[in-house]
Formats: sequence, C-alpha cells, structure tokens
Amino acid sequence: MTRRDKLLQLVESDIQQDCSDYLVLRGLMQTLYGYLLERDNSQIDLVNREISALVDAIAIRADRRTKVLAAFGFEPGLAGMASLLVHFSGLRGEHLQQTWQQLGQLAAQCKRLNERNGKLLAMHNDILSQLLGGLDSAQLYTQQGY
Repeated sequence: MTRRDKLLQLVESDIQQDCSDYLVLRGLMQTLYGYLLERDNSQIDLVNREISALVDAIAIRADRRTKVLAAFGFEPGLAGMASLLVHFSGLRGEHLQQTWQQLGQLAAQCKRLNERNGKLLAMHNDILSQLLGGLDSAQLYTQQGY
C-alpha cells in the first residue's frame, strides 16, 4: 500500500469515526439540556466530561485531515476536502461523499444544540443575577442590627 493510499484510508476512517462520534455528541447535547433544565449539577458534570472527550477526539481527527490536505497540496477547508474526495472512486467515493455530507449535517445539528444549551445557561444566569440582585436591594431596606 502506497503512502497516498494510506492517507486516503486514514481520511476515510476518520470521517466515518467523526460521524459516529457526532451522533453520540448529538445525544449527549440533548441529554445535557434535560439535566440543565433540572439543574442536576452532578449529571451535568458527567455529561460535560463525556462531551469534552468527544470534542477533543474530533478535533484531533480534524487536525489530522488538515495535515493530509497539506500533504496532497490542498488548502484546508471545504474546498480542499472536495478536491481530496475526488481521489476516491466508484461506490467508495460516493459513499464517502455521502458520509462527508452527513458529517456536515451532524456538526450543524450539534452546533444548534450547543447554542440552545448556551441560551438556557444564560437564562439561568440572568435569573440568578436578578434574584441575587433583588436580595441585595431588599436587604438595603430591612432593619439593621446596629
């Protein structure tokens, strides 16, 4: 097997693994939302650790793809990946192209779920700030013990 073939096989494997991991990540993001609603801090911490591990693994593979693109003389990004995917022929190429598109859709879904979770956290923060701010001003007008 040539170096070129090994690199192409690595890209194919990484894209398939990313799809699997993004499916798991999507589920974890949905689970996290439920725990955020319940304010279950111990479960939030557990899920966040799982999310962090997945995101780290995905980032490593993305970095590796960038290096493969450079090895083939392509620019990093979508255009470079489109050029690289041309090197896969027949059914293998069609399948990988579909998997790449699915990966993009999964990444977009995870991004939306992350934004939704972030909005919920921001809302919690606003509510806590209002409550704590309200307590401070309420104490200002109560009888002092001095």
